[in-house]
Amino acid sequence: MTHQVTKRLGGYPCSHRQWRDDGHCRWLHGYDRWVEITWEGERDERGWVVDFGGLQDLKASLEAQFDHTVLIATDDPHLAAFEALAADDVLDLRVMDPTMEGMTVWVARLASDWAAVNAPTAHVVHVACWENDKNAASWTS
Repeated sequence: MTHQVTKRLGGYPCSHRQWRDDGHCRWLHGYDRWVEITWEGERDERGWVVDFGGLQDLKASLEAQFDHTVLIATDDPHLAAFEALAADDVLDLRVMDPTMEGMTVWVARLASDWAAVNAPTAHVVHVACWENDKNAASWTS
């Protein structure tokens, strides 16, 4: 019998920009981002699918990627300027897909890699990410 378990993590303040947008999202702006990860699998000898107390490495990776960072797309025409600001220690840059959809893919890969080592009977089936109480995206396996 398989079970699903979900963990919500977050309050990661970060900024980003959608350089292709015609509106205000093309400007640098930020939100507190939240992540919800759902694993599915068999229960272990303790009765758990995932040991939520053992998520320290996963939490640390999420914090390193999203806590007080600036997310800029690999093809942003001003990437070099952001890299120069990062080199001058003005901002903590992460080059990735800064969309909520891109974040769900990034988190799904991270959580899957984590599970392969730490919860081998579980796999990620759903990831949802929020940038505020109105805007979210989700990924499903």
